[in-house]
Amino acid sequence: MDKQLHLIAGQIVVESTLTNPAKLQFLNWIQKEATEAQVKAFLLDGCITNLDDQAEEIVNARFEAGGRVAKLRKTAASTAGAVGGVNPLWAAYRKIRSTFNSCTRRCGTYEINSSRRQHCMIKCKVEKIQSQFNAAKTAGNEKEALKMKGKLLKVKSSLMKSKGSFAARGAEK
Repeated sequence: MDKQLHLIAGQIVVESTLTNPAKLQFLNWIQKEATEAQVKAFLLDGCITNLDDQAEEIVNARFEAGGRVAKLRKTAASTAGAVGGVNPLWAAYRKIRSTFNSCTRRCGTYEINSSRRQHCMIKCKVEKIQSQFNAAKTAGNEKEALKMKGKLLKVKSSLMKSKGSFAARGAEK
């Protein structure tokens, strides 16, 4: 069982606006009773569910669509950096990134690395690489255009996964 998922779920509960007794109940459930599929369902839908075998397969498929695990880990790491003891280092890192990266500036230099921000970063990267591809193609640099086309396909694949992840959760982006 992936303990990181339990930690991420616990972090979400701790940061929620629930009352302390409700938080304790949630944390106890996550730690002692919840299966991996139930934790995934909680992370996807925000509620506790009882799952049969078929429902577990559906939850696992939804969870893996769009790289949800990686996004949750990025969000958790960003939140820890923003509110943890390394706040000045995290802020300095983000400031340096925004100096050299227009996508970081556009999607929020000091914003927590949420799913929305990660989706914004992917869309920005697609636009950036698309313009580089178009410039290389216009200049007649076939080697560079081929290189950019490969990068573009890879990033567009990430964008499709991200869109799928939003659609699986009922969000539109």
